[in-house]
Amino acid sequence: MRTRMIKRPLLAVLVTVALGAVSAVRDTPALVDAHTAYYNEQFDRSLVQYEKLAAHGDAIAAERAGFMLLQGEAMYGKRVKRDVPKAQGLLLQAAKAGRPGAEFMLNMMERTE
Repeated sequence: MRTRMIKRPLLAVLVTVALGAVSAVRDTPALVDAHTAYYNEQFDRSLVQYEKLAAHGDAIAAERAGFMLLQGEAMYGKRVKRDVPKAQGLLLQAAKAGRPGAEFMLNMMERTE
């Protein structure tokens, strides 16, 4: 029984590392820079970067920008103005590319209208 208990956390760690590696492969340097700005609370800068990347077809960036614009001032203060139509367009772009978070947000928007 003890061996099984040790193997489960190890398996969870391995799966987490593997998924992180897959994600890291997809992230371009520009996307990493946008993520870094976001996590350093430079929300206005990260939004601009996400929008530029989304304009070039980056679904991850479209999903992030859409989420930020949907939340707007409530989450990001004066640095990000809420823009529901723009958020919806970006989330739709991301959802069409298979981003499940974008699909979820669009469904939530639809249900709260």
